Amino acid sequence: MHTSSSRKLQGWLAWGVLVITALALLALAGCAADQPGPTPTPTKTQMPTFTPRPPTATPTEVPPTPTETPLPSPTATEEPTATPVPPTATPTQPPPTPTKAPVARSAPPKPTAVPPTAVPDPCAGIGGDGCKWRVTGGPSFGANGGLELKLQFIFLHSGRGGEPQGSYFVWMEKDGQKLPISDSVRSAAKASSQGSLGAYNYEYTLGVDKLPGNTVAGHYRLWVLDGNGERDSRDVNFDVPANQGLVWIQFDQAGGG
Repeated sequence: MHTSSSRKLQGWLAWGVLVITALALLALAGCAADQPGPTPTPTKTQMPTFTPRPPTATPTEVPPTPTETPLPSPTATEEPTATPVPPTATPTQPPPTPTKAPVARSAPPKPTAVPPTAVPDPCAGIGGDGCKWRVTGGPSFGANGGLELKLQFIFLHSGRGGEPQGSYFVWMEKDGQKLPISDSVRSAAKASSQGSLGAYNYEYTLGVDKLPGNTVAGHYRLWVLDGNGERDSRDVNFDVPANQGLVWIQFDQAGGG
């Protein structure tokens, strides 16, 4: 289609050139007639050897209708985009706690009563008549200046009219330390002396330099030994007050103990 239009245009241009040329020649000829002078021999104007065809009428081309670029279709209602609201989190239900089968519980065992610990009997296992001496008087204390510990003990047998019994002595400790009491001093048989606290047939004295703490005051423990140096009584515990260094005790053999 583009080539056909170009040919039509070229034909019209050629035709227009011829018309313009003819008009120009006529004008020049008129001007020459008005002026005197020799009449120039007119030159034959060569006519074009081809007769231009009139352009074939072609249907008028309708210029293409410009296609309008469609505008973006507005949305039905343009509103500012709302900020999306996050969905509300649905609280997760905790999984159901599995129900444990009830465990049969036995009654807790009753605590077994623990019998009180028996204090070992120091006289257990002693042959013969065992620990036959028991305290029936004292301990009693008297003031003596506090410079010595003086023991005045009576060993008697009340079943024989209170007869003094001989050849007994004691093992003695102060505050857990053994006192240096010699076994060479024993009780007198069938004889006794009278002291400020009572009769006695055994006497022994220790200076404070032989006592722990260099004082008569303190806690004492003793037991009776027989002539063979074997225990013959249970423990006897007592506390001596300060300056009360005179100690009197009565031991009785009657009935055992």
